[in-house]
Amino acid sequence: MTRNKNGGIKAMLVLFIAMFVLLAAYLVYIIDVYGAYWFASPYNTRVTKQKNAVIAGSISDRRGVTLAESDSDGARHYSADDEIRLSCAHAVGDSSNQTLGAQALLSKYLLGFEQKTGDRLSYLFSDEKRHGDNVSLTIDAQLNRYAYGLLESHAGAVIVMNYKTGEVLCMTGAPAFDPEKMDAYLSGDEPLADGAMVNRATMGRYTPGSTFKLITAVAALRYLPDAENRVFVCDGPLAIDAASGKQVSLAEAVDSDGNVKEGYALLKDFEDEVHGEITLSEAMKYSCNHTFACIALEIGADRLTKTAESLGIGGEYAFSELVAYCGSMEKPTTDFELAWSGVGQHKDIITPIQLCMLTAGIANGGVAMEPKICLSVSDKAGNIQKRLTSEEYKELFRGNEAEFLAEAMRGVVTGGTGKNAAVDGLSVCGKTGTAEVSSSGKFKPHAWFTGFVADAAHPYAITVIIENGGGGGKIAAPMAATVLEKMMELGY
Repeated sequence: MTRNKNGGIKAMLVLFIAMFVLLAAYLVYIIDVYGAYWFASPYNTRVTKQKNAVIAGSISDRRGVTLAESDSDGARHYSADDEIRLSCAHAVGDSSNQTLGAQALLSKYLLGFEQKTGDRLSYLFSDEKRHGDNVSLTIDAQLNRYAYGLLESHAGAVIVMNYKTGEVLCMTGAPAFDPEKMDAYLSGDEPLADGAMVNRATMGRYTPGSTFKLITAVAALRYLPDAENRVFVCDGPLAIDAASGKQVSLAEAVDSDGNVKEGYALLKDFEDEVHGEITLSEAMKYSCNHTFACIALEIGADRLTKTAESLGIGGEYAFSELVAYCGSMEKPTTDFELAWSGVGQHKDIITPIQLCMLTAGIANGGVAMEPKICLSVSDKAGNIQKRLTSEEYKELFRGNEAEFLAEAMRGVVTGGTGKNAAVDGLSVCGKTGTAEVSSSGKFKPHAWFTGFVADAAHPYAITVIIENGGGGGKIAAPMAATVLEKMMELGY
């Protein structure tokens, strides 16, 4: 009896220990994933108290250009160059942490939370106020300023990453806020453009349009036998019964005069193109809606959704130095929804940084790196305390998927919808997107381009989104090319 009782106690003890270990592991995971976000919150009283006790360190770009610094009284000041100040606003952030820029996400360095105990104690015997550490960002202020200027009056974003290291070289968006005017914004004395506080590169949630065909293509490679060699047939629009959402014959949906009958809808290609026999790679090159819609219908909603989820759509996007909204894909329930979802419409949603990471994963042989904005941390005397450490985010692609997509994306630029992204001397690969956002046609589509340079000497991925800009191939692709040309001029 006593032996059984002791055995039961031991079993319960083992169970409690196991539960404690699991709880501890979960807490470590949660802190690792959300720690930067929680620490950066404007409601973090610990940070608020530290701001009153410490002179925050300076922030500079990767070339040493000062983006933010404190005077002897601790007041924060920003670049005197208006264009640099605005173009880097979302990357740098504001001193009140209303935005999730470096001032919030890297405040543990800027406010000296990571300083050694001895360094902190040395200030106890000095009249000098303690200084936080200085942070050098991965971004290039000149590149940000240039890309921001290209956006002009358009809302949108440009993001450039090193797909080998995860360094974010450009992260700019419009409209932007002026960090020097933050108090005036909050008091209402200064007008603020709608959405100016939103970092569109990381938190803009958009319909992906045809850039989603990268995901549909992966689903084809995973679930359709010999998909890379299969010949599909694009023979015109797909007809859908609007009431049931089911695919029907074109003859049933169109009258003798070629008009769509009431109660039916057509999924068509750009300018009613008919591509005939076409391979998966060619369908990517010409962005064939018919082919990718048919692939989605053949694969089914479960498999398409599963593929999207495996590539990070709908997953967590909280990193050690960056907070980003995640995309989403609502599972289609009808043929109509499924067909449109396969071409990046329906209710598919993605963020620019998410698409850029997906693209970077293709360029990097299937592995996406975690985006990084902190190049180094140094103390007041200039001694380096921390350097960039690259980390893998996730292996997104299997087998030859990344290689196939890279080759197909090269075709998009050499002779397809992305030819305006071509840059002399660079092997640019990419995918265009024209995301319809208005069924009435009142608003122009969002213009997308996402791509990369297939060159180990220039390992860069770029994503451009222009809200209501029009065609991705006409608007976003040439902008991406211009940014890449500027990068070469700057020595990248």
